[in-house]
Amino acid sequence: MLTHEELAAKQEIADLLLGYCRGIDRCDAELVKQAFWPDAYDNHGADAGPAWEFADRIVAAKLATTEWTTHTVANHLVELDGDRAFSEAIVLTFQKQKDQDEINVFCGRYVDRVERRDGSWRIAYRQMVHDWSGSTVLAPWALGSVASGAFVQGARRDADFVTGPGRSDLMGAK
Repeated sequence: MLTHEELAAKQEIADLLLGYCRGIDRCDAELVKQAFWPDAYDNHGADAGPAWEFADRIVAAKLATTEWTTHTVANHLVELDGDRAFSEAIVLTFQKQKDQDEINVFCGRYVDRVERRDGSWRIAYRQMVHDWSGSTVLAPWALGSVASGAFVQGARRDADFVTGPGRSDLMGAK
């Protein structure tokens, strides 16, 4: 049975991945950087180097080339070893390129060495693993009784409901 400390560590590490995905999808490099130690390395295949530099490059690239992105993580396994942890999570991304009908789909794994320093966990090294990828064209919205425009639409940076004023409005609501 896991101790309270082990459960807390696993949750903190899981939150790192979720914060990273939020940062990528909202195009907020500072959120992305919060998942990594300042000296961390990110090996994203063709784009490998210091993680904080990668954060700036990937956000600039997403702003320049995509209308939106969605990242999700699943099947997250964390193996603790003192102040280090091995973390593997499936990542599934959907990315709408600007001025194209196709949606690019990528499935791979974030394989991370996570380290606890001064009581906090962050990623020290990431190896991106590609499992499969492809493209598709989305069919028109299928729920005729509810227009997709009736929903609050996602956006980037401060224009999004969560990272903009919507969150504080929600939390202040009675």
